[in-house]
Amino acid sequence: MKLKRQNIERRPSHPGEILKGLWLDELSMTQLEFAEKLSKATGGKIKVSTMQTKLSEVINGKRAMSADFAVLLGHVLDTSPRMWMNLQVNLDIWEAERDAA
Repeated sequence: MKLKRQNIERRPSHPGEILKGLWLDELSMTQLEFAEKLSKATGGKIKVSTMQTKLSEVINGKRAMSADFAVLLGHVLDTSPRMWMNLQVNLDIWEAERDAA
């Protein structure tokens, strides 16, 4: 038996939309405050300003979720890095299918 995958009509949410809507907004945390937490989680290896730029780009959909960033988010938010990567993969596949059509 062959299973046919249903095409998703609605564009999947970008991981940054989920990050902002379900975490930052719910925690009443600014991007700067969250960037400080992320920088601290790297042991200061990544400066707050660099982290703030990266965070802003992800939240605004200008940067894809990377595996490194997914692991960092997982550590700081106590979530699964795979969840963040799955959100990105779902979006990437949806866009690729639209481009191929």
